[in-house]
Amino acid sequence: MVTVYMAKSRVDDSLLSFLTDNKCSEIEFDLLRFMGRHPKAKLNFYVITRAFRIAAIDLGNALMALVEKGILAHRLDGNGLVTYSLSADEKTRMYVHELASLDWSVAMSLKKELRDKLVCYQDLWRDSK
Repeated sequence: MVTVYMAKSRVDDSLLSFLTDNKCSEIEFDLLRFMGRHPKAKLNFYVITRAFRIAAIDLGNALMALVEKGILAHRLDGNGLVTYSLSADEKTRMYVHELASLDWSVAMSLKKELRDKLVCYQDLWRDSK
């Protein structure tokens, strides 16, 4: 039993590193879990908006941030509709799949740890100025 826990702990560390390195916000974290549950889907903004209960501007900003980081890809079709999907990068897809497959309580614990780490980094950055 301990061996399973330690193996899972190492995976969480690399996943946390991925999220921290990409400075994922809480909304981005939730978007990655959502997109990870639909790994082959090409979803438009309106479909994604229906799944979240947050301001459209915040969701749009998070989507664009993930596109800029190379985690999500976006495509404009001939009718002017933008769709979002996971990037083709295998390593990124692996982390997003792992994030989506986490149990809810483990995911919330990881989200809190990510939030704490990013706040710590912001404090260090502010102190260095």
